[in-house]
Amino acid sequence: MEHIDKIINIDQSPIGRTPRSNPATYTGVFDHIRDLFSKTKEARVRGYKPGRFSFNVKGGALRGLSRRRPDQDRDALLPDVYVPCEQCHGRRYNRETLEVRFKGKSIADVLEMSVEEAVEFFAHIPKIHRRLQTLHDVGSTTSGWVSPRRRCPAARLSA
Repeated sequence: MEHIDKIINIDQSPIGRTPRSNPATYTGVFDHIRDLFSKTKEARVRGYKPGRFSFNVKGGALRGLSRRRPDQDRDALLPDVYVPCEQCHGRRYNRETLEVRFKGKSIADVLEMSVEEAVEFFAHIPKIHRRLQTLHDVGSTTSGWVSPRRRCPAARLSA
């Protein structure tokens, strides 16, 4: 134990001040992914900016969903119950946003990848790959690395 600097408990709690915080938003990798999608030919033709690829901003998010996660139904006395939205099936985005593809994948497809899959998918994009590799190295291998309800480590990155 004398050689251990610190121990970090990794759980499913929100990372920042908002319950929508997750490893992808906290580390900044989601900003780079949204920027990448906004630079695709289809996004440029449609005039989409990075905000279009945020599930918390009007435009890209499915209309009518509350700002809380669309697949979560809470009751104070019962454990959380997750019911996929009938319109988007938990993907959070509208049809137009999901039509924009990078290497054949929509923004929702990318966010549903495991960290390991995402590391490989973004291997040639250093700004994204470096942050994903850090998440992978600290043990995040589950799918849905952008979802706070799944087990994902929180690693503050300064890179």
